[in-house]
Parts: sequence; C-alpha cells; structure tokens
Amino acid sequence: MNNLDLDALEIFRTVATEGGVTRAARKLNRVQSNISTRLMQLEERLGATLFHRTNRKLELTTEGDLLLRYADRLLQLAEDTEIAFRGGVVQGQLRLGSMESTAAARLPDLLSAYHARHPKVQLDLITDTTANLLERVQNYDLDAAFVAEPVTSSDFESLDAHQEKLVLITARGKGFKTARDALNENLITFRNGCAYRRIFENWLATEGATARNGMEMSSYHALAACVAAGTGIAVIPESVLQVLLIGPSIQQFELPEHFSQVKTLLVWRKDYRSNKLDGIRDLVASPTGMSSGMQPSVTE
Repeated sequence: MNNLDLDALEIFRTVATEGGVTRAARKLNRVQSNISTRLMQLEERLGATLFHRTNRKLELTTEGDLLLRYADRLLQLAEDTEIAFRGGVVQGQLRLGSMESTAAARLPDLLSAYHARHPKVQLDLITDTTANLLERVQNYDLDAAFVAEPVTSSDFESLDAHQEKLVLITARGKGFKTARDALNENLITFRNGCAYRRIFENWLATEGATARNGMEMSSYHALAACVAAGTGIAVIPESVLQVLLIGPSIQQFELPEHFSQVKTLLVWRKDYRSNKLDGIRDLVASPTGMSSGMQPSVTE
C-alpha cells in the first residue's frame, strides 16, 4: 500500500465531506481535473468504486464509506504524530458525542475549560441516545462520547465522569403523594436507545405497571413542558431539572436507589489515541472536572 499516500486520502475525504469535486477543488485550492484524476487513481489502486456518480452528484458507495472511516483515522494519526514531534499546539477536529442531559447540565463548564486549554481544536458536539452514541464511537464517527452505564463491549475504554440522580416528575396539579400514585399516567420519554428510558421502563415493570404507548420527545425542554401541562410523567436527571427552571408547575418524586443512581462515562475505542482526546480525559479525571466527588477510574 505504499502508493496510498495521505494527500490522496485528504483529497478523497474532502470530496466526500464537501459533496462534490467542484467544492473540494475550491477548498483545497486545486483544479478540478487534478481532483478527478487523483480520485480515479485511488479507485484503481484500491480496486473499488468509491462514489456513485449520478446526476452530477457524488454519493459514497459502501466501500467509500468504509474508506472514509479509515481516512479519518489515518489523517488524524498523521496530524497527532506531527504535533507530538514538533511539540506544537494541539489542533484539529474533535468529534465528541453526548447525551442531551449531559450536554445541557454538565458540559458547558468542561467545554469552556477545554477551549481555554486548546483554542486551536475545533470541537464538534453531537447529542444522541446512549445506544446510538456507542454505535457511532464503534464506527469511528465519533472520537469519544458521554454515555450512561453500563458499557459492556470490550472494544471500549471508559472513564467515570459523574453520577446522575434520576427523579420522577409529574404535574403538580395532579396532586400525587408518591411516585406509585402516578403509575397509570401516560409516559413521556426520549426515543428508543435512551438509557434513562430503559431505566424508567424497568422501574415501571417492577411496580407492576402495564406497558402502554407514550409520547417521544427530542429535548428535555419539550419533555418537561408536556409534563407540566399534565400530559404525562417522565424520568429526568435532577441536574437537568435544576437547569430547566420549570418552577412550581412540576413536582418531583424519589425513585428507589437502584433506579435513581446512574453513572455517566466518557467512552472511546481502545485502539484510538490522540492529543485532543487526552485533553478531554484530563479534564474529566481532574478534581475540578465533572466527577462531582466520584473517584475517577479507567475501566473496560
């Protein structure tokens, strides 16, 4: 593979991310014919078609999507290598995933501290469910992500980030005295793949509540607003409830400790290392990070 040079991979990645040869040529300050020639040479070298060429559009083939993942890793490694030997400033792109709750209540201070230490790093934050975030880290779409425990795959390493306390919330006007009083209410949750939704459903099952359809939300603001309006009940991290400042319209109830205490982890692939990732790991593990009294430990 001695002819598979980094320049060719950079051209390929730029065409893929920019969506076409013309925009890639403009971004790389090259002529279009050079871009097209290098792509054809790369396809010939690999013996694979990397793009579907239809209606003047370029769309990645299955092989192209696979190469894009490898190209991201190889180009990132090359950049990290150069920085390490030059002793230069950490820079480049860090793709960080997070649950919606963590992004809202825990990350602002952490990301601010990270930017202060590494101002040259472009940090892209993507929010999603725990299940989807783990899949995206697995597929190299994300460098690391904040997810809820447990993480059982041996492909990952993880670092304790913080402890969340889940509470049940209802509309205060319902007049419930305990959490069990609300068992027959409609459920308001995030979509499938949300770790807190799984815990919510497990708690309901232990209480003998029957399964029923509910409403799926994509943000905690919408979820809390629907609860406040009396539409249903939900489980939410107490830290998020404090950030939302919903006020007296919401009533919260304690859940059994087995269901209420959930650890958040920072996870990354075992085979991935970078200076940019080290920066996040250092902040999470530091006493002034986001551990909230937890002892940081690396687990698999």
